[in-house]
Amino acid sequence: MKFFRIVIAALIALTAVAASAATFPNQPIRILCTAAAGSPLDAMARAVGKQLGEVLKVPVVVENRVGGTGTVGMSLAANLPADGYTLVTATGSTSFLLADPASTLKASDFLFFRGLQAEPSSMAVAANSPYKNLKDLVTALKADPSKVTIGGFAAAGFHQYVLYRLQQKAGFEAVWVPFNGGNQAVLAVLGGHVDAVGITPSSALGQIQKGEMRLLGISAPTRDKNFPDVPTYKEQGFDVVEEIWRGLLVKRGTPPEVLATLNAALDKVEASAEWQSFMKANMQVPVGFTSAQMQRHVEAEVASRREFLARIGSAKK
Repeated sequence: MKFFRIVIAALIALTAVAASAATFPNQPIRILCTAAAGSPLDAMARAVGKQLGEVLKVPVVVENRVGGTGTVGMSLAANLPADGYTLVTATGSTSFLLADPASTLKASDFLFFRGLQAEPSSMAVAANSPYKNLKDLVTALKADPSKVTIGGFAAAGFHQYVLYRLQQKAGFEAVWVPFNGGNQAVLAVLGGHVDAVGITPSSALGQIQKGEMRLLGISAPTRDKNFPDVPTYKEQGFDVVEEIWRGLLVKRGTPPEVLATLNAALDKVEASAEWQSFMKANMQVPVGFTSAQMQRHVEAEVASRREFLARIGSAKK
């Protein structure tokens, strides 16, 4: 009799989940943004949240849950129901977190169901910096790395990885100063607290346009049409080509019907004039992956980042 009661209870629970998925969404959705307010990731979360709410006709609230390159927001989501009501921002930096064997979070815990933006890294300095191009900065680092500090978003994340690639190609040592957001790194270089920052160009768009900051180079495969006067790393003799993506994840186990609803709504968001205007204003390009492609892309990135983490001592063998 006890066995039958357990079976019946399980069937009732499954029926409730199915019914909830069928009526999704019928309550507010929240997006946990893993970067600081004012950062490019935060801007993306708020832009997509506003339009997603309009399409789905429910409130979509963005909450900043900063810390550990996404650990705080992802850990919170991992302990909530897999029902589609909690979305988390993710970026190429998330792959570094998941690649670290010391992390309690794994790629298999989540579904990276949507990529929304892609952008290269750049090396940037204040307008009054003595470094006019990437070669100037590399020369100074080779001469005395203790006198040049470089910062950027996160420890052992995308921008530090790009710097690591540059170090491999050019042969120098460097001090990396991590910040909780690209905008914080920008304020640090403007305040003279660091000499240069590895950031996405959109992190300092206003400062670049005002002439307060200068880009020394970008890690795109070819010159960015948004910054036609900025040479690539490769043009300057350093074969480093890397771009970062931004998107959304949910907890694994989220019903397929819920994901289908979210993806259909996001299709409408990305097709809208408002979203395309936002992308253009922020100098972003779309990712263009299906959910399955996005998941495979993240898993491949996680595998490729492990060597980097081991080299800098973040991963324990």
